[in-house]
Amino acid sequence: MTSTAPHPKITIIDVAHQAGVSKSTVSLVITQPDKVSDKTKEKVRQAMAELGYVYNRDAAALRSKRSTLVAIMLPTLTDPRFNELAITLQQGVLELGFVPMLLCSNDELETQQQLMERLRESNVTAVILCPATGTDVTWQNALSESGMQIINVLREVPFSEAPCVLADTQRGAFLATQALIAEGCKSLTLLGAPSISDYSQLVEGFEQALHLHQEPLTRQLIACDNTRLAGQQALSNSALADVLDEADSTELASPLGILCAGDPIAYGVLDSLPSLGLSAGNKVKLVGVGDLPDSAILPCPLSSVAYRSTDLAEHSLSILTALLNGQSVPRRTLIDVTLIKRASCL
Repeated sequence: MTSTAPHPKITIIDVAHQAGVSKSTVSLVITQPDKVSDKTKEKVRQAMAELGYVYNRDAAALRSKRSTLVAIMLPTLTDPRFNELAITLQQGVLELGFVPMLLCSNDELETQQQLMERLRESNVTAVILCPATGTDVTWQNALSESGMQIINVLREVPFSEAPCVLADTQRGAFLATQALIAEGCKSLTLLGAPSISDYSQLVEGFEQALHLHQEPLTRQLIACDNTRLAGQQALSNSALADVLDEADSTELASPLGILCAGDPIAYGVLDSLPSLGLSAGNKVKLVGVGDLPDSAILPCPLSSVAYRSTDLAEHSLSILTALLNGQSVPRRTLIDVTLIKRASCL
């Protein structure tokens, strides 16, 4: 009986010879592709395909004592803002040469803790985390001290040692509230809840704008999840319903101003206003947060506080790269926001 000789194992040296580059260049293409030109990457990847070379990430992790996994843990993927951020971060992690792992904590502290324990056991390289509501700073600092690289995004854990990347939604809420006041609103409502990633910053900006205004204003905070259905249901809240009834009377000189902590809430408000005989931009002025793509093309285009998920991802990945290279990073990075005014607040 004849036997077939084993196929020789293809090595990184074979790939370098086939591509006409050095061994270190092949290594860079595999592990740090952002440091190599597109032309060189194409040559190396073509050589790998021709030779059938497969990079053994587990073996490389054992040699470097670092996993190739980078976890992305978010509270939910049903919120369009988190969905877009997840996609952008995942692509960025891939381009850095790591394997992204997308996880959802359901905004539950126990689930978040269990997932983090599994990640620590797997020696994950880093975790880009939007912390669950109420995350304990002592718990997170203990993880950081154990050697786990954590980057908080969209939510800050006060006094945490982990760097964080935030949209400046406090400024956004300030600008939005100022715009509502400028449109003549003397009664203002913020719809949102602590489960929304940046709710506390939104409240701060809302309150600051009211505090700076000289004339007396009435204000209220009404709990509301960041969904379209919650926005529809919010209009039946007794406190808001009374104000809306008053807004529908001809005696009211000033419109009602509503700042929604997320665009989906505002969509629900827009859905329900006609049934109350009201319309946005007239007796009700409305602003959302997030500037989702649909906001500009609604029958009544929605004014919204805008920031880019790509900016959040870019800064998070830049901090990740710096941390892995042993460089110091800022503890807090704010992404700028803008107020896009449309018919709902004109």
